[in-house]
Amino acid sequence: MTERITPWTPEDRQQLEAVGLSLAEAERQLALLRTPPPPARVVRPCTLGDGILSLDPEDLPHHIARAEAAAAAGRIGKFVPASGAATRMFQSLLAFLETETENEEVETFFGGLPDFAFAPVLRQALDQVGGNPLDLQATSPESRRLLLLQALLTEDGLGLAELPKGLIPFHPYPENNATAKTAFEEHLWAATAQVRDRDGRCRLHFTVSPSHVEKFETALETLREKIEKEARSQLEVTFSTQSPATDTLALDGEGNPFRADDGSLLLRPGGHGALLANLAAVGWQGWEIALLQNIDNVVPISRRGVVDRWKKALIGVLLEAADHRSNDSRPLRVCGVVRNQGEPGGGPFWVESDQGESCQIVEASQLDPAQRAELLGQATHFNPVDLVGLLQTRDGKPYDLARFVDPSTAFVSEKSLGGKPLRALEHPGLWNGAMADWETIFVEVPIETFAPVKSVVDLLRPEHRPAR
Repeated sequence: MTERITPWTPEDRQQLEAVGLSLAEAERQLALLRTPPPPARVVRPCTLGDGILSLDPEDLPHHIARAEAAAAAGRIGKFVPASGAATRMFQSLLAFLETETENEEVETFFGGLPDFAFAPVLRQALDQVGGNPLDLQATSPESRRLLLLQALLTEDGLGLAELPKGLIPFHPYPENNATAKTAFEEHLWAATAQVRDRDGRCRLHFTVSPSHVEKFETALETLREKIEKEARSQLEVTFSTQSPATDTLALDGEGNPFRADDGSLLLRPGGHGALLANLAAVGWQGWEIALLQNIDNVVPISRRGVVDRWKKALIGVLLEAADHRSNDSRPLRVCGVVRNQGEPGGGPFWVESDQGESCQIVEASQLDPAQRAELLGQATHFNPVDLVGLLQTRDGKPYDLARFVDPSTAFVSEKSLGGKPLRALEHPGLWNGAMADWETIFVEVPIETFAPVKSVVDLLRPEHRPAR
């Protein structure tokens, strides 16, 4: 079969050049879209003793001490992908606003409404128009519920659905009438315990949406003085955005590049794997070790003791492994994994490649559909995106992280836009194919260290409530 060549117009070339996409990269993307990569060659799930390390409790103090020494020496920073908007977090509530059709999640939300961290500000907003809408029962009028959600989520009210997830009030602090803390603020406080150096400096980097940069910067300046004073620390926080050069093309139903109504090429964000360049950049800026954690996987201060200990334990394991490597020709990462409790996402598997078997984080979408149910049923552990990575060699030279990506792990999905079908492409995931050629160690960590918030009702879970 003759290879299909796309007839790029002068306008296409100009559009691609403007965002930094070469024609060669555009052609590569179209080839992947037309012939999607095969499933991962999974051999078996990683299990305790077979790819997953269980730490001896007697060894924890040693690993923690090593991590604290490395932090004191300024070798560690915290890297937090935080570009997600809160829209998906409120998806069920937004659907109720549109359709007025209730479901279990909507009922759970209204049943726990007074317990959410944003309840006080919602009450204040509604007090301005009268009434006491937080005192709801299951029989409350539907119109009352719609009013509440409009006040909470839309631009005419508090507009929480339009905010980045990191700036949503996550945790109530009822003691001493303290205000609620956002996920962003919780990460700042956590850094003062996890990566603070001997001079008090705490290095953090957040990847954010371009439309949210100013909001994060404003929040930082509002919080900085209090945190630095109480934690006796100096916050060194930087932000970056996903480069337009990592956007991806899409295909239409005829197998041609999908185009907008004005004829321009549709370019879509390339997924979290596009953040690999942002991670590489902090290595070039002097970070030796990066502690990676999603913006929504964070707990209140009263529950952070076990989290801090295990973050440091993972760093200690990384340092031990780095010391005992015969060479440092590849980046190294240590990934915490928790017992599988049915959460969606990737898990630790043994994967076969031309170079042999290796430990990889594999998403369900990467599995062969014919084997998916069996492999997921055999899996004992889940990857909560709780990992530490070594970004530099022994002599302080940053790794060229792009060299260690497995391009065959790009992901193709079927979607639609404006009623038209399209085939979308995502780059290899940041902790999946983008780190495929890293040396990987899986370590079992307690379930208490895992507290994701995919839906707003997840904030009602015990791990997001103050410890008593």
